[in-house]
Amino acid sequence: MILDAAIPFLAEAGFSGQTRLLAQSLGISHSVLYRHFPTKELLIQAVCTEMFERRWQPAWAAVLHDASLPLEKRLLHFYRAAGALLLAPEWVRIALAAGLTGQAKSSGLRSLLEDRVVHPVAETLRTPRGSGAALTEPEAREQAWALQGRVFYLGARLAVWRGATPRDPDAALSAAIAGFCRGARALAAAEA
Repeated sequence: MILDAAIPFLAEAGFSGQTRLLAQSLGISHSVLYRHFPTKELLIQAVCTEMFERRWQPAWAAVLHDASLPLEKRLLHFYRAAGALLLAPEWVRIALAAGLTGQAKSSGLRSLLEDRVVHPVAETLRTPRGSGAALTEPEAREQAWALQGRVFYLGARLAVWRGATPRDPDAALSAAIAGFCRGARALAAAEA
């Protein structure tokens, strides 16, 4: 119950939000909150573990590794499915808080993005397709981070810039992925 309430609370208030206010919103005493989470840091870590590890679905990663699908379809399937998490306002706001407080690595956010999203996309870009050449590892990694950044910014528009959201988020996501794939193909062709 505390963790379920802490997620939207910290997403809205940030990691500097007062646990006293969280306890009040739950109708419990501050001492009861601290009985379950002896420090605020432990509460924040539990929230990050929930958001960046437990809510991840292994099936999403399988889509990124499915070489039977063209890259654009793979990315669309992945981001539409994983977007339920990665574009959710609470996830975006907690990810921003983790990054801004220097906790991206310790919270599991960095490994989630690098290991489960960026690395599989980069590996795909390093595999030659047709007459195109493979990208180098640094080029592929930068391209994969650029795509994740564009998708993350779509989530930020939904979660942070409230009111600056696209009329059709799925169309915006599709356009971002199509543009990324065109650019990746052009870059690979230039390398050939």
